Amino acid sequence: MTLHLLDKIGNWNPQLFREIKGRLNTGNMAIASALSLSAQLLLFMYYSAQIPVPPANGEYTYPTYHRFCLETADSSTRKCVRDALDNFVINWREWWLEIFILLSISSVLALLIAGTYMLVSDLDKEERRGTLNFIRLSPQSAKTIFLGKILGVPILLYLATILAVPLHLYAGLAAQIPLNEILCFYIAVAASCALFYSTAMLFGLTTSWLGGFQPWLASAMAFVVFGISWLPLTRTALDVLHFLSPLAMLRYPLFLVDKTDFDSLAENLDKLQWFYLPVGTNIAMGIALSLLVCGTGIYWMWQGWQRRFPNPSATVLSKRQSYLLVICCQVIFLGFALQSDPPNGGNLICLLILNLVMFLALIAALTSDRQSLYDWARYRKQIVPSNQKLWRRYPLLDLIWSDKSPPVVAIAINFLSSVIILTPWALLEKNEINGFGGVIGCLNLILIYAAITQLFLFTKTRNQEIWAVGTVGSAILLPPVILSMLLLTPEKAPFLWLSSIFGIWFSPYLAAASGNTILLSLLSQWTVLVLLNFKLRSQLRLAGQSASKALLKA
Repeated sequence: MTLHLLDKIGNWNPQLFREIKGRLNTGNMAIASALSLSAQLLLFMYYSAQIPVPPANGEYTYPTYHRFCLETADSSTRKCVRDALDNFVINWREWWLEIFILLSISSVLALLIAGTYMLVSDLDKEERRGTLNFIRLSPQSAKTIFLGKILGVPILLYLATILAVPLHLYAGLAAQIPLNEILCFYIAVAASCALFYSTAMLFGLTTSWLGGFQPWLASAMAFVVFGISWLPLTRTALDVLHFLSPLAMLRYPLFLVDKTDFDSLAENLDKLQWFYLPVGTNIAMGIALSLLVCGTGIYWMWQGWQRRFPNPSATVLSKRQSYLLVICCQVIFLGFALQSDPPNGGNLICLLILNLVMFLALIAALTSDRQSLYDWARYRKQIVPSNQKLWRRYPLLDLIWSDKSPPVVAIAINFLSSVIILTPWALLEKNEINGFGGVIGCLNLILIYAAITQLFLFTKTRNQEIWAVGTVGSAILLPPVILSMLLLTPEKAPFLWLSSIFGIWFSPYLAAASGNTILLSLLSQWTVLVLLNFKLRSQLRLAGQSASKALLKA
């Protein structure tokens, strides 16, 4: 029967059969099962030891207080009282609730962090051994490889998690959590795992230049997102990060509990809205929003994998896809920013932080490598079909739509579309930041980062990606760090702070900067941007010359 099932799996997905055959042996299954059951036993024994035991008769002098004792009717304290059998009355609901919560958190942590590490590490091993290119040459589609890796690589992790489901389900029901809320949590776990694993697959495929550091960096990034989801809700655009993790669904059963050690998870849940819809008070809306956020991320990760896996030199996204991606992300961000009773300040800053991260990822996704840009510069007129004469007459259209062209124009269009979507909301917000000057400054700096990235990737130096990431990261982080060390506050040196993207967003003093200072800063940014683009244009023009023409010119 087992062989028949494996044959069916092999016919449906050969990659999944390959992963199962290499991992799902008796020894590995025994180890995974033993670790899962041992962890559950230790957790149960730990909480069993926490149950207060009444002292023997004659030794009971002072009243006993414990968090697992049932509250008395005349007091809100957890004073332990005895029943008819001379035992303490235990609040079993809270006892099982804490087991349910810790089992949920530990399972989610293992699935997200360990699963991300396993997937990225597996792709890194395949790349170093050369078997990834062999898989590319196989008749399997990118979809088959994608699903086979996600379902097969963490299969032992799935086994350990499945073994924890009976205790987890029983603990939830014993804690009087409705079954539909537990099932919503399971659905959120599946959606979140699919998102994290899809991101891990694309990250491992596009960052092979990091070498053995890949899985550690990926798991660290997953842990950061998990840690953010542990924080209380802020009722700002930053709450979108909470719905990347299944802990968002864990807040709903906790909100109905009077007092626990995990009250911070349910804080501000009843005030949470999305486009003014009360998602915090309706678990159906909450799970729908979680599926929307995770589903959007999964779709775009899958699009990037589908483009990049068959052709490692292709960009992660096409320029057409990037325009739609930015619109989707901005709509989701805007939904979390629209609150009927928004908090004082911080909403715009959170929205701009998300946009900074998104545009940095967009620069990485749209920037072509040296060979692709070289081919575009030399054979652009031959690549464009003859019936599309507009592209020959107007090179700007080529910069907007061609996947191999430099990304600066596409980044600018995406930024302007973001401004159009967010402007009506920004006009309704009362902010101390100079809106128009801040938008122009952010656009200038993001375009500068895009030009720097493309220039580094067009050079012949080794480790181009590392140089590009290091330079852009230094341009973002070093100016505010150096200015803070020199005690040059934004009030003292507004011109220097305007050269930093953090200075533009985070300093209310810059709103009072003189018009000449802002204009001078913008002119300096435009100068840098023009010089970088002139340098890129000269390199493209040189690359576009034929070899014989270059020899004759020399």
